[in-house]
Amino acid sequence: MKAPFPILAGAVAVLLAVPAGAQEKINLLNKGKSEESAQKIKALQKERIAALKDVAEQTAALFKNGRTTADEVYEARLTALRAELDAAEKGPERVALHKSVVDVLKEYETWAVAQHEAARATAATALKVKARRLESEIHLERATIEAGKENK
Repeated sequence: MKAPFPILAGAVAVLLAVPAGAQEKINLLNKGKSEESAQKIKALQKERIAALKDVAEQTAALFKNGRTTADEVYEARLTALRAELDAAEKGPERVALHKSVVDVLKEYETWAVAQHEAARATAATALKVKARRLESEIHLERATIEAGKENK
């Protein structure tokens, strides 16, 4: 039971003995790795966006041929936009993408209400889409505020 204290004391002594120059080199290496990781993340995000845009296009084509539903088309479009939003770094770009999401959700909501009125969907479906649109409008307003702060 007495052994951990000397081990801990030894570890602390070694850490304190590391010269400042060595610590700076470690920090530079870590910074280089984080920049490398950031570049890899950006590349992966671009690849993901491209794949999801392809999914949205193919889903729209399938819908035109009667092989999928309209809600699948809307969901594919929204997923692609959310991927773009995840990758967006600048405030104005994020605001524009939030506007696009709101626009798609407005279309989706109009479709869902029409489906309900035609007795092809429940009121709950239309209300869920409305709630998503409202949530996206809240995100749009927040993004607009943040973009305004960035410009100051």
